[in-house]
Amino acid sequence: MREAMLLKVEKVKKNFLIGGQTIEVLKGIDLEMARGDFGIIFGPSGCGKSTLLHTILGMEKPSEGKIYFDGIDLYALSEDSIVENRKNKIGVVFQQSIWIKSLNVLENVSFPNRLSGMLKSEAENRAMEFLKEVKLEAWSYHQPSELSSGQQQRVSLARALTTDPIMIVADEPTGNLDTASGDELMNLLSELNKKKGKTILMVTHDLEYLKYANRLYHIIDGLKVEEGEGIDKIMKHLKTKKGKRLRLDVRDNTYLNMRINGGGDEN
Repeated sequence: MREAMLLKVEKVKKNFLIGGQTIEVLKGIDLEMARGDFGIIFGPSGCGKSTLLHTILGMEKPSEGKIYFDGIDLYALSEDSIVENRKNKIGVVFQQSIWIKSLNVLENVSFPNRLSGMLKSEAENRAMEFLKEVKLEAWSYHQPSELSSGQQQRVSLARALTTDPIMIVADEPTGNLDTASGDELMNLLSELNKKKGKTILMVTHDLEYLKYANRLYHIIDGLKVEEGEGIDKIMKHLKTKKGKRLRLDVRDNTYLNMRINGGGDEN
């Protein structure tokens, strides 16, 4: 049985005015997540995934619609309260790690709690706890730039966890990683979800990672075309033609080297 609802996105639209022209990016999105879910928003580049994530984070006010997080109408809050809500309840892992260059790894991970007024010793002890969880405590006193991209993303995850958030939000966290580093990060997220009950919402365009989620949200051209529990239902929906390849990256017009249920010719 799924736990109580944590996130509800209700008929969300987002338009941008560019050069006097209104561009519709989100065209009426509905989705729900319960506490303890591992949700993945997926679809081709440019379909509105990251814009949707930014509205959920309180960083981009919808043109229409409502977002409820932890029982609160998010955009009914003041801007300061929205920031406080995000700071206290959500840990964020971006595609590109962002560091304070003058601080070492331990200091970067402890920084969110230092901002909240936690004593330096307590914040650093807590940071070390989560660096151990991502198996990078040996790098605590190094500069982040000395770490590989995969290690930096694991440090980003440790930093996101250190405030004990209700939800971890990850925006294309494996986008700059090689396959082995990406798999390592996904396994860490899966373990946090299954063993520690952390709610996780992630954006990706990589079908290989859908297997980690129990909630999947397929977005195309600003619309949610399918929502399902687990990969089997979604894959059944995606199989429009037997053996058809799925194009997920429209930036360079490439195709993921994957066939749904195998066999058949692509038309």
